[in-house]
Amino acid sequence: MKATFSAILLLCFFCAVAQNDFSDPDYFLVESLDQIQLSTEDSALVQSKMSLYHQAKQDTSRLAILEDLIDECWNDEVWPLYNDVILRKTNQILSKTQESTLRKKYLYYHGVAYANKGYLHDIQSDFERAELHYQKALEAFEEGGYEEGQGKMLYAIALINEERGRLQAAIDFYNQALRLAETSGDSSGLANVDISLGDVHSSLGNQAEALKHYQRALLIAQRIRDKRLEGFASTTLASVYFSQKDYLQAQRLSLRGVQLLDEARAGADKINGLDVLGKIAASRGHLDSAEIYFTEIVQLAEAANRPQDAVQGLLSLAQNDFNRGDFAKAEKNANEAYQISKVLGLKHKQSKAAGLLGEIYTTTKKYEKANQYLLEFNNLKDTLRNESLKNQALEQAISYEYEKQQALAEADFQKEIAVAQEQEARKNVVIQAGIAILVLISIGLLINYKRLKTIRKQKEELDEAYHELELSKNDKILASNLKALQAQMNPHFIFNALNSIQTLVLQGNVDSSYDYINKFATLIRETLNSSEQEYISLKKEIETLETYLKLEKLRFREDFDFEINYPTEIPEREIPPMLIQPFIENAVKHGLFHKETDRKLQVHMQVEDALICVIEDNGIGRKAAQKINQQRNTKHQSYAISSIKKRLNMMQEKLKITIGLEYEDLEENGIATGTRVTLRIPFADHSSNISAQS
Repeated sequence: MKATFSAILLLCFFCAVAQNDFSDPDYFLVESLDQIQLSTEDSALVQSKMSLYHQAKQDTSRLAILEDLIDECWNDEVWPLYNDVILRKTNQILSKTQESTLRKKYLYYHGVAYANKGYLHDIQSDFERAELHYQKALEAFEEGGYEEGQGKMLYAIALINEERGRLQAAIDFYNQALRLAETSGDSSGLANVDISLGDVHSSLGNQAEALKHYQRALLIAQRIRDKRLEGFASTTLASVYFSQKDYLQAQRLSLRGVQLLDEARAGADKINGLDVLGKIAASRGHLDSAEIYFTEIVQLAEAANRPQDAVQGLLSLAQNDFNRGDFAKAEKNANEAYQISKVLGLKHKQSKAAGLLGEIYTTTKKYEKANQYLLEFNNLKDTLRNESLKNQALEQAISYEYEKQQALAEADFQKEIAVAQEQEARKNVVIQAGIAILVLISIGLLINYKRLKTIRKQKEELDEAYHELELSKNDKILASNLKALQAQMNPHFIFNALNSIQTLVLQGNVDSSYDYINKFATLIRETLNSSEQEYISLKKEIETLETYLKLEKLRFREDFDFEINYPTEIPEREIPPMLIQPFIENAVKHGLFHKETDRKLQVHMQVEDALICVIEDNGIGRKAAQKINQQRNTKHQSYAISSIKKRLNMMQEKLKITIGLEYEDLEENGIATGTRVTLRIPFADHSSNISAQS
C-alpha cells in the first residue's frame, strides 16, 4: 500500500514538472510558457536547459545554452520566445560594450538571433520581413568577422530573391555565398549553394547542368556525413531523373532521401521526395498509393507552415483525383491550390491550377467556368514565357560561375582523396594538382576567348591593314586615318560600351539596349567609312561625335554631361576625318575620368574661313593627370600628344594646309579647373587640289 502511494506521489511530481511548473518568468526567462501545451520531451528539454542556464556564470555561456535550446526545440511556439531573449540580451550588452574582442563574442549571438527571426518569417512566406532580418544578421556577422555566418545569410537572402523571381539578385547572392563557403571551408554551405544553383539551372530548362550541381552536392553531403543534407540532395536529384523518365533511379534516390530525412528529423524536407514517389506511382496506375504520398505532402506543409509546398501537394492530389474520375474532389483541391498560389504570387503554380480547373470544368460541361480559367491559363502562360525570355540573358553569368565553382570544387575533392590515400598517393596529388591548374587555365582562356573573339578579329584586320599601308607608303593620310581608327576602337572603349549595354539587357531595359546597340554599330560603321576618305562633311563629323559621346555618357550615367554647339545651319563644307574625336577622348580619359562627379564637356564649333573647334572640360587638369600616370608607372603616352601631332604634320605637308592646335590650362585661384583645346581646321578646297594635281 505504501509503495503504491509513493508511486502515485512520484508520478504527480513528474507531471507537475512536465507541464505545470512554467509560470515563473524569473526562472524560465519568458512569460506565457505555462499557457503552451508542451510535450513531455519539450518540457524535459526546457527544464534541463534552464537548470544549466542558472548554473552558468558568464553571459556568453548562458547565450550558448539558449542557442542549444533553440536548435533542439521543434515547437514553433517555444523556441521563438527564447530567441527573443537572446536578442534582448545582446542588444543591451552591445549598446554598452565598445571593446572589440568582447563585442565580437556577442555579435555572433546577435546575428544568430536575427537569423532565427528571419527563418520564422521565411517559413511563413513573409519574405520581405525575412529578408530584413537576414540582412541584420549579415551585418552582425560581418562586424564580428564570422565568415560562415555571412555565407549562410547570403544564401538565405538568395533563396528569398529566387522565390520572388529576382533571378539576377539571387545569382549575385549565391555567388557571394559560394566564395565565403570556399574561404571558410564550409562544406555544407557549398552543398547548399550547389543545390540552389541546380534549381536555377532547372528553372531555365538546363537539366544537364542542374544534374551536375545536384550530383556534386550529394557527394559533398556524403563526404561530411550530413544526413539531412544528403537526404535533401538525394530527393532533389531524384526529381531530375524523374523528368528524364528514369523512374527506377528516381524511385531509389527518393526512398533513400526520405529515409535519411526521417532519421535527421527533417520531415518538412521530405516533400520533394514524396512528390516524386507519388508521381511515379501515378504514372504506373497506382492511384491509391499516389494519393497517400500527396496527402502526406499537404499535411507536412501545413504542419511546417509552408503554404507554397502545400500548393504542390494540392495540385498533385487534384490531378490524381481527376485521373480517377473524382471530379468534385479534384475541383476542391485545384481550387484551393489556385487561391493559395494567387495570394502568394506563385505564377507557375497558379497557371497550372488554372489549366487544371479548365480541364475539370470542360469535362463536367461547366463551359462558362472552363472558359474563364482557360483564358487565365493562357494569359499566365504568355506572362511566364516573357519572363523566361528575360531569364535566358542570365544563363551566361550562371554558366561562368558554375564553371568556376566546378573547377574549385573538383580541386578540393581531389585534395580530400589525396589526404585519405596518405603517403602512397603523393605522386598522384602532384599530377592531379597540375590537371586542376590546367583546367582552371583552360576555362579562363575559353571565357576570355568567347568575350574577345569578335574584338580580336576586328583588331587583327585593322593591324594588318595598317601594316600594309605602312609598308606600301602609298598614302600616308590613309595610314594615319587608320591609326586614328585603331585608337578610337581601342578595347577599353569597346569593353566599356558593351558592358554598359549588357547592364541594360540584364535590367530588362530592352528599348534602351536596342537604341545603344544601334548607336554602337553606327559609330563603328561610320568610323570604318571615314578611315578610307581624305575628307568628310562637317555634318557627318558632328553626328559621329554625338554618337561617341552618347556611348560615353551611358558608361558614366548621371555623372557626365556634354554639349556640342554648332551653327544652326551647318554649311556644306568638308574637313579631314577623325581629327576632333581623339582630343575629346583625351579630355574624357585624362581629365574627366579621375573626377568623381559633375563631369562636364563642351564642344564649341564656329565657322569662319576655317572651322574653329574649342574642346573644354572641367576635369583635373593636365598636370594632375600627368602626375597620376607617373604614379602608375605607365609608359603610355596620350594619343593626342604623340600620334595626333604626327598626323597633323603629314596632313599639312600633303594637303598644303595649316591646322592650328593650342592647349590652355584653366585655373581659378591657382587651382586647376579643367583644360581647353582650340583647333583651327581649314575646310577642303577641292578646286585648288584639282589644279595642283593637274
